[in-house]
Amino acid sequence: MKTYLTKYKTLSTTDTTVLSDLVYPQRIHWMPELYTRVKTGLSYVPHEMANRVATKEIVDYVRDNPVYGKTAFLLAGGSQGWAGGKAKDQDRPSELDYTYKMGMLTMTNIFAGRMASIFEAYDYVATDASACASGIKCMMDAKNLIDNLGFDRVIILALEDPSSKMTLEFFGQTKANILIADEEKGAIPSAFDSKNSGFIIGQGAALAVFESERAVNKNKSYVNAKLLSAWISAEQNSNPIGQRADGQGYQRAIRGALDAAKVIPSAIKLVKTHGTGTLTNNTAEKNALKATLDSFIATSYKQHIGHTVAASGLLETCLLLDDVRNGLVPAIKNRTEEDKVFLSEPANVPDGLMLSLAAGMGNIYAAAIFDYRL
Repeated sequence: MKTYLTKYKTLSTTDTTVLSDLVYPQRIHWMPELYTRVKTGLSYVPHEMANRVATKEIVDYVRDNPVYGKTAFLLAGGSQGWAGGKAKDQDRPSELDYTYKMGMLTMTNIFAGRMASIFEAYDYVATDASACASGIKCMMDAKNLIDNLGFDRVIILALEDPSSKMTLEFFGQTKANILIADEEKGAIPSAFDSKNSGFIIGQGAALAVFESERAVNKNKSYVNAKLLSAWISAEQNSNPIGQRADGQGYQRAIRGALDAAKVIPSAIKLVKTHGTGTLTNNTAEKNALKATLDSFIATSYKQHIGHTVAASGLLETCLLLDDVRNGLVPAIKNRTEEDKVFLSEPANVPDGLMLSLAAGMGNIYAAAIFDYRL
């Protein structure tokens, strides 16, 4: 059965702010306006992010255009540390501070139920904690629900609170991202580059509506892209936060998506990489792509908007679809060497299918294939 992406809305920023009042001072892509209501204790950052992507236009579209079959709501929440938690510097005043008057509001299942009711999606509600692969994992669930279980519409909301002190402390402690101390030594975020590497954290969210062919035909819906497949895999690795140099996890996810979509590797012409820019991911992802695909061009968005963790897979996919519609694939920011595959300069949109990749701590690798030639 055909599955289409009919509506989506994204939230991200290219602006950065230095947060020096943390255990690990760092720069993040931050939206301070998200904090204007959280001091009440009755709202919190994920609420505010969701409010900006669950627009009246999309809510009205879902409510005013019923479908024959069932409707599902999926929250791609990323991790169990979704909305903050205790950190070493919990008692140190910070611009990030906010309190909860109702602790249960921080639970993903409670939040998912609240959002599902807004869309009147009562047939199936679920949350996912597949780390940074959550968005694409939920695409796999959406495809299964539509193909096999009688659903005509699946709404996916992808977000968590990457600016929480607990999350920023975790990334800083593990030396996963670029800190101010690294910047002072000349670190600049990029991916697949021999000089610049790494990422900084970013706030972001995405909401997308996936629908069956009969739902699209019934409501004469505008189609942004066709979701051909999505696949989740892992690799033989005893380290749940490590990556094999051969990219075995990525390779398995890519081949799984190709098999599910029933397309050959040469059909993929455009790739949205996970593109964290870490030295291990640069090696793993590049080797996996070279081992599985033929001729393609690849880009990355984390250097533009930061690593939005749970939101990244869905958010970056939608951003690339925006750019495809505008006719230009963006370069990977801050590259220092000429590269016509892992783009150091913008390129024209190729005629072919799009592969979107993501990976999450916990040995989770994700791939989705789209057709944007509509």
